[in-house]
Amino acid sequence: MKIVSVAMALLFAISLAVLSACGGGEGDLTPTPTPIPMTLYESTEHGFSIEYPEGWIEKVQGLGAYFLIEFRDPEGRLTVEVSVEYKTEEIALADAVSETKTYMEAMPQFELISEGDVTIGEDTPGYEMVGKGDIGAGKVEQFRYVMLVREKQGFWVGVRGEPAVFDQQEELIGAVMDSFRVLSTYTYVPPTPGPAGTYTSAGHGFSISYPAGWMETPASRPGEVVALASVEGLPSVSVAVQPVEEGTTLAEYGPQLSQDIGQIWGDYELVSEGEITLDDGTPAYEIVFSGTMEGYALKAKFVIVIQGTQAFWVMGFSMPATFEQDEAALDEVIYSFHLE
Repeated sequence: MKIVSVAMALLFAISLAVLSACGGGEGDLTPTPTPIPMTLYESTEHGFSIEYPEGWIEKVQGLGAYFLIEFRDPEGRLTVEVSVEYKTEEIALADAVSETKTYMEAMPQFELISEGDVTIGEDTPGYEMVGKGDIGAGKVEQFRYVMLVREKQGFWVGVRGEPAVFDQQEELIGAVMDSFRVLSTYTYVPPTPGPAGTYTSAGHGFSISYPAGWMETPASRPGEVVALASVEGLPSVSVAVQPVEEGTTLAEYGPQLSQDIGQIWGDYELVSEGEITLDDGTPAYEIVFSGTMEGYALKAKFVIVIQGTQAFWVMGFSMPATFEQDEAALDEVIYSFHLE
């Protein structure tokens, strides 16, 4: 639900200075700039609210037990973020801070400016980190994030943007952060980790298995048939089917796809590529790379299988900082791909 908040707009207006000269002299008036109208975003599903400048672009992402919403100014200079992660056990703030620090320290060109205990909103205790680094946009940004916890919910609330703009908008950033509220209740029920299973597509003639704790999630990419993910959202594996000409070989298709990916992904860095064999002996072509897609840094492993006029893309994704520890789980799912 969104409503325009006039009260918050007043936080961004510079007060009118009226200097009166002694003895009845003429006053010096400083003009008051137009207040910035604000919009309230409220999620009863995840149990929080936050205000952001009217006209900013809203973007929502959700995968498994992870929810992220962004509000970005039209020029892309500042971004407000709220993420909510659901755990299977109650979360301690100290554990959330430790986990976040591990992620931050693996961030390219990371520089910590300040950190410490804070309160946010209506005196909700949290832990704040202010710093610089490449959070996933392929460039160094300044950021201010506060971590909070409630039962099995972990919140990450903050603003990131170009360092020069960040310094200029300190008052705006402070007002946005102060507007955050944890609502008394939330209705979202996180998915329950399930047993190991196998997905079979009779229409496309393939099957793929996934371990306990993974689940099927909504397909969202072009040509995607199935998406599988851990309950945390990452790592994940999806299968897409693309048409190819009869007689197309892996030796032709694989290297060309590698080049094409490099044209689509930002900050593309090829790690390895070459022909491999899946668990059942099926020949395939593997491409491992890192890059940014829609502003997020990811590391990926694409495995291509060709049968007739169909190319199967078995795509594994993880965060760059956790790819090595996730690779075994990714390989377990990817290498189980089987043509029926």
